[in-house]
Amino acid sequence: MKHKILYSIIAVMFVASCTKDTLTVKNENSYDGSSFFTNTVTITEASTAMYTPLLFQGMYCREFYFIFDLLGNDADKNFPLQGSLLDFPLYTFTPNSGELNYLFNSCYKMVFRANFVLDALGKWQTTTDADAALKTRIAGEAEFLKSLANFWLVTCYGDVPLKKTLADHYILQSPRTPKAEVWADIETNLMDAITKLPVSYADADYGRATQGAAIALLGKVYLFQQKYTDAITQFETLGKAPYDYALANSLDDMFVNDIKTKETIFAVMHDVWQGWGVANAYNVFGGQETWGGKSTHDDREMEYGFKDWWNTLVSDALVNDFKYKDESGKDYVDPRAALTYYSNGKQGGDTTYCDQCPGGKILYDTVVNKGQISWRKYEEYEYRPSYGQPDGVINSQVIRYGDVLLMLAESYIESNQVSSALPLINSVRNRSGAFQYTTLGSQDQARTILRHERHIELAGEQTRFFDLVRWGILRQTINAEKQASNGVQPIQDDYHVLLPIPQSERDANPVLNAQVNNNWN
Repeated sequence: MKHKILYSIIAVMFVASCTKDTLTVKNENSYDGSSFFTNTVTITEASTAMYTPLLFQGMYCREFYFIFDLLGNDADKNFPLQGSLLDFPLYTFTPNSGELNYLFNSCYKMVFRANFVLDALGKWQTTTDADAALKTRIAGEAEFLKSLANFWLVTCYGDVPLKKTLADHYILQSPRTPKAEVWADIETNLMDAITKLPVSYADADYGRATQGAAIALLGKVYLFQQKYTDAITQFETLGKAPYDYALANSLDDMFVNDIKTKETIFAVMHDVWQGWGVANAYNVFGGQETWGGKSTHDDREMEYGFKDWWNTLVSDALVNDFKYKDESGKDYVDPRAALTYYSNGKQGGDTTYCDQCPGGKILYDTVVNKGQISWRKYEEYEYRPSYGQPDGVINSQVIRYGDVLLMLAESYIESNQVSSALPLINSVRNRSGAFQYTTLGSQDQARTILRHERHIELAGEQTRFFDLVRWGILRQTINAEKQASNGVQPIQDDYHVLLPIPQSERDANPVLNAQVNNNWN
């Protein structure tokens, strides 16, 4: 009898202890957004993931430089170029063009990730001053990155759905937001980011958005809206303490030797391919964050390189712009030609490559068809004979100080302060050994000089398309250049200055689709 009582007591104790809560064991490998991002490690990982869309399809792993170098007529197709990329130099792309779908989607992915992080930061209860400072900084990074993505969206597509918060991303059928509201939201986010971001980082975090990057982008946003006084205020700030931006000693420092310089304000970071055990060299074709593995390289160097895939040449229009008259009226070849492209010497380009290779320099004209002009900028051919597979490591400049100086000069010119623009333009020219202007002349003459200067200084940096659109001269400029080079005028309608809203987006969002005109934008 005693034994039966004892067993009963034990049984009661066991049943009492086996409540639902006790028996339900939490799966430590199962998380959601509200339970995972709650400490410095996971929040920092999330902040890093905000940057990865910069290396997605449509962006700086591959398509971004093709799209805008070809549309801006800095580059032209070479015979190996295939597929829908052939549509860009002829402006025959459509709402179904894959590259433009990638661009649109990757921009929104960056906005989504930034909003996701901002939402997570709002739920993170910090307990130390260090965590609070980190929370503030990451919020600034998120505001910068979504502003950058929205900048590309509004400049390329005009009115676009504006996603201000994480909740907005779950409203699938969103109408297009008037571009004035998109610009205003970008301004608000950047002004807040400026108060949160640091002036610089330790080496381990080099490449993250800085306060200077937010100021430079805000100045650019003002410039694109013709708010010249506001733009001047932002750009001038970057020339003063605590900022120490300065022109690099040579364009080669950034675009060939890939040296860390004070000229970089914001760039997409690329690193050497680590080998097949770590990553797939061909992840540039869509394997980011999946089969591609851990890799940040791009394939621009291989795609553009004359010793490799050689899919593009330097356009006739760009080469011609390096040849102009000096102030005395004499023919002049700008020394930046030799830093931008390889040629047989008649066009001012570099005539040798592999100057620093173990086997010594090689004449460019002995390995290509005579007269073909190939990219030197963003190539490693001065010390590397060829690539063999995608392995680009030269960081992609998004905003650099030379660009800022020219944008400041433009803002002065458009504000009819031409004399203030002269030393800025000359400082950029002096770095490469170009002659110094003694005067820019009238406002119209200064505008012409400035626009020419931007073309040759920023060649191959995906800026010209955006410049021509905001100056309102894309159609006339591209048509004249294409007529001269191959007898066609590809831009037939004014609405082609905006990219077409992707068909996939229109199919998924009938509200937006109803706002599309001309089956385009």
